[in-house]
Amino acid sequence: MTKTEFASHMGVSRFAVSKWIERGTLSDAALEGTGRKARIRVPVAIDEIRRNRDIGQSLGNGIATRTSQGSRDLAAAATPPTPKSAEPNEDRRDEPNTAPDVPAPVPLVDSVEAQLKRARLEEQLRRNRLQAADEAKLQGELLSAKDARTQMARIAGTMLQIFEGALPDFASKVAEKFDVPQRDVLHLMRDHFRTVRSEAARKEQARAEATPIEAKARLGEVD
Repeated sequence: MTKTEFASHMGVSRFAVSKWIERGTLSDAALEGTGRKARIRVPVAIDEIRRNRDIGQSLGNGIATRTSQGSRDLAAAATPPTPKSAEPNEDRRDEPNTAPDVPAPVPLVDSVEAQLKRARLEEQLRRNRLQAADEAKLQGELLSAKDARTQMARIAGTMLQIFEGALPDFASKVAEKFDVPQRDVLHLMRDHFRTVRSEAARKEQARAEATPIEAKARLGEVD
C-alpha cells in the first residue's frame, strides 16, 4: 500500500505518515523499499503505530480507534472462512473428509504495555472529568447540596423575619375590624405563630437530614 493510500486508510494526512517514519513511529520493518517510493506493510505498520504512538495524541486524532479497527479487519481477512459442510447423501457417505483444518484463533495477550496505556487513558479521562466539574462550578452549573441548603435556609430565614415583622400590622387590622385590643390580638398571633414555626422547623429538619450531602449531576462535554 502506498503512503497516500495508507494515510487515507488511517484517516490522516500523507504528511503525518512521513512524520511517523521520520520520528521512528514506523520502523524499517513496516516499509517496503526506501525513499519516496517506499510502500507500507499495513499489518506491521498498524501494530507499530498502536505500540509507539502517544496515547493522548492518538485519542485526539482518533488513531487509537482506527488502529484497533484496522487490526480486527486484518485479522478477519487473514482468517479463512469455515467451509460449509455438504449435505450428506447416499453417494458421498463413503468419501473421505477432505475439508481443510481451520486453525484455532490466537488469543489476544493483555501485555504490560497495553495495561499501562489503559491506565494512562483512565487517568486522562479522570482529569477531564475534574476539569469539567471545575468549569461547571465556575459557571454556576454545579453546586453542592450543602451549599444549596445554606442558601435556601438564608432565604427562608429572611422570609420568616418579614412575615413575623408584619404581625403587628395584622393585629392592628384585626383589632380595628372586631373592636378588640390590639395587644391581645398580637399576643395571640405571636403564640400561634411560634407553635406553627416550631412544628414546621421540626419537619424540615427531618427532611434535610435525609437529603444527601452531594447529588449526582450530568456534566456536558467541555469544548
